[in-house]
Amino acid sequence: MNKRVTLIPHYFAFWIFLILFKFGAGLQYTLLSPLGARVMPLWLVGLIIFLASVFQLALDIPAGYLLDRFGYKKMLVVGTAVAIVGVAAFFYGISALSLVVSIFLVAVGWLLFSPGISAYSLSHADRHNSIKFMAYRDIFTSLGIVLSVASLPFIVNASGSTIAMYLSVILIFSLIAIFFAPRDKNIINEKTAPHQKTHHQRRFLISNVSKVIKRLTPASTLLLLLTAASGIFYGIVWFVIPLIISLQIYNGAILSAGLAMFDFSVILVGSFLSNMAKRSLKKMIWGGLLVFSISGFLLGINFGILFVVFAILSTTGNEMASLPLWVWLHELDTQHNKDGLMSGVVNLSGDFGWAVGPLLAGFSYQLFGPTFAITLGAIPIAGVLAVYYFIIKTKAINTPLFKAPTKPHFLRHKS
Repeated sequence: MNKRVTLIPHYFAFWIFLILFKFGAGLQYTLLSPLGARVMPLWLVGLIIFLASVFQLALDIPAGYLLDRFGYKKMLVVGTAVAIVGVAAFFYGISALSLVVSIFLVAVGWLLFSPGISAYSLSHADRHNSIKFMAYRDIFTSLGIVLSVASLPFIVNASGSTIAMYLSVILIFSLIAIFFAPRDKNIINEKTAPHQKTHHQRRFLISNVSKVIKRLTPASTLLLLLTAASGIFYGIVWFVIPLIISLQIYNGAILSAGLAMFDFSVILVGSFLSNMAKRSLKKMIWGGLLVFSISGFLLGINFGILFVVFAILSTTGNEMASLPLWVWLHELDTQHNKDGLMSGVVNLSGDFGWAVGPLLAGFSYQLFGPTFAITLGAIPIAGVLAVYYFIIKTKAINTPLFKAPTKPHFLRHKS
């Protein structure tokens, strides 16, 4: 039977794991700002989330080593188990201590989950089914986020024990699911992975990072800037909107739908954009950055149906800019011996944005309100637009969009 047809049943447990982990851990992250507002000033909540993100950022590379050394599935089990302990901290009530414990323990879960599922997917996918495998990975993780934000209005003002029970049950089922997922394939180790011949770079990290960014400039530079700016923007949105939902001033269902659209609509948008012609790539980057910037500035002016509209436009603009940038990166990279390193650096820039975003949101929300906070998050995107227009716009992109490999999922939520 065709391998592309058997992906769903053969990896059914893995897909269920993706949905449930994103559901439980994603909901925990979404609840952090409203739960933190119960026990401490918002600026302090933002600062704690910032510190947890820096903690995660600092351990991104060691986490990749652990995944390669001990196995992707095994470390996904470990990360999920630690996340369960993190959400169970709320059994003792919502307090400053339980909040901090939960934030940092679940951060360990995220630390192993995001690179773990990518490595697991890459190790199992082959040339016959790789595109579909990665598409399924994106779809099922997005579905988990949709479930988490859909349940947010019903759980956001619940007691600590209720929240702990709800999140624990979801993550326990995700732990059971990953146990039944197929075992790892093609685990890289020191004996089979020469330093320069694989994408696992274990030594000379700083010099390798510098070399790969320079070799792939300007696409690498612009992609890093866009990833960081997007992380700041979405980090602010994910801090502010749950707070608004908890106050029950606006329609929580509409705001939850807007949060869901940030990630879920990327599947349809990406499928549409992948059919566009090569000659459109430069215009796509420019138009995408323009749409992303404008919709980001307008997102906070209305917390009704217009919020959903501008959320969809933000996703569209972000995807229009990021997809051709990955194509451009592929064109510039003729060696492909540091793919993992470049992906890791991009992931690192995203983590930086997700660290800075909540920190800015905690201060700006308390001082100036939600509209100003979201507008503040759109400023870095406008900065990337300016960089592209004045510095990079004249460069040529010669690779057809449909010939490049599928780009990694551009995250609109915590990972």
